[in-house]
Amino acid sequence: MDASEARPADAFKVALEADQLVVEFGRILEPASSGGAAAVGVADRVVLPLEVARRLASRLGDCLRPFQSAIAAEEAKLLSPAQAALAARAGQEATRAPNNEAGERAAQLLRLVGDLGVPYQYERSFRICDHALMANRFLLTLDVADLGDSASARTLEIGDRLGMPGSARQIAEANLAMARSIHFGFEADDNAIICKLYLERCVEAPELQRARSEGAPVLLHLALKWDVTKGTAVTTRYHWRPALSLAEIEARLAHVYRDGPQTSLDLARAVLDLTKGRVAPEQLQYLEVEEAENDRRSFDLNLYNARLQVSDMQPLLHRMREHFNVRPGRVQALYDQIRDKALGHLAGGIHRNGQDFFNIYYGVVGLPYFNRQLR
Repeated sequence: MDASEARPADAFKVALEADQLVVEFGRILEPASSGGAAAVGVADRVVLPLEVARRLASRLGDCLRPFQSAIAAEEAKLLSPAQAALAARAGQEATRAPNNEAGERAAQLLRLVGDLGVPYQYERSFRICDHALMANRFLLTLDVADLGDSASARTLEIGDRLGMPGSARQIAEANLAMARSIHFGFEADDNAIICKLYLERCVEAPELQRARSEGAPVLLHLALKWDVTKGTAVTTRYHWRPALSLAEIEARLAHVYRDGPQTSLDLARAVLDLTKGRVAPEQLQYLEVEEAENDRRSFDLNLYNARLQVSDMQPLLHRMREHFNVRPGRVQALYDQIRDKALGHLAGGIHRNGQDFFNIYYGVVGLPYFNRQLR
């Protein structure tokens, strides 16, 4: 499309294709016959990543808000006299759909990070657990160096805008100086809207070498997670066990599931088996996760270096669906959209609510660019 050429449009179509929003603009043509549907001549087609589309929708809403009265007045001109009289009655208000707070919060986080004006990574994920598939989850990753001298203040400002409780804010403020990278996370379901701030440490060579030689864990991520609707928060610690062999990773998985479901342990091992022959086990980043406020016991296994796709674990997704009693259609609809995405992380174990779960992360992308190599 020539940016210098204005093309009026009076019709558009929106569709979701492979995790991208596609918007087509065109002009309505004369119907072929009386009473027939009008045909549309498509002039332009715009393809947007979902996170960009969310930010655009949020900005459009902000731009239109000052003109809502004028727009309503123009719409009223199209009403019949009876409809106009009803709308003009004292106290009569148009029926509006309830606000989608989860969608608004997700768009807010994407907008706040985008407004920082620095490159970041965007990664989607979904959780599968008992009778549930939760796909409204994402993670945004930034380098602290890109934020300059005001990194701490800018990070805390986003936390404040997202309703971070004071106790969590104090922990974040006290530990931001150690962070090499910042991760903002979001997830929502019918019961909660969770925002997250991860502080990723820079593990220096002597500490890393000592951890490897002693077989000891090292703190990699300190995360603050809060429910914006309830005001509750937890502190999550992610301990990295570097350079484990395949047998050592399997032993750690068995430890996580030591009194948990054997089916989930078998599934986790099966995902690990997919990496054989693709990458040295020492290049897989294995973390274990704990929260002092509860009995959470879980793991996170970074699979990006194995160069797998989501489609490589299709049979295992089917087994997960059966294990957790999730409707087939829900999993299939999501799988059809993401099957060609890079398989990123597998997380699982016993969650803070005592529930068995798996999280699958996929398709990390850099926006507008992000040069850090995947670890």
